[in-house]
Amino acid sequence: MRKIVFFVLMIVYLSFAESKKVILLDKSGNPVYLPENKIVLVNFMAYRCGHCMAEIPVIKKVLKETDFKDKVVVIAFAIDGKENNFKDKDFPIYANNPKNQVIFPIMGTPTTYILSPSGKKLAVIYGAFTEENLRKYLKEAISKSASGRI
Repeated sequence: MRKIVFFVLMIVYLSFAESKKVILLDKSGNPVYLPENKIVLVNFMAYRCGHCMAEIPVIKKVLKETDFKDKVVVIAFAIDGKENNFKDKDFPIYANNPKNQVIFPIMGTPTTYILSPSGKKLAVIYGAFTEENLRKYLKEAISKSASGRI
């Protein structure tokens, strides 16, 4: 049984590696496609996590700044979510599927991955971050993306 699971995981990993498209799943198993032309923040959070809830306005504020407005998007996954929540168009929250942690391991919440437009992991941030730290990470990601260093 372990060999079968390992084989299936390897096929999934290789298919992602070849296509360079990162696909995540919501709780119902529906695919969540990440935009290919923008830097993507994949934020794993929990509704019961105070730091996660405090981080939402920070992310929204920074992403509205001119340096990031049309270059970066956020997609959140609530590990304790029961259903997808798209009430806030600036911060869509999907109910997380545990299979997402195969590609994006999380040690706790909040955990945020910064992905290049091609889906390459540029950074992982364990725990909450400040506005200044988020700006620094995003400027570096945009710089790498623009220079073709990724």
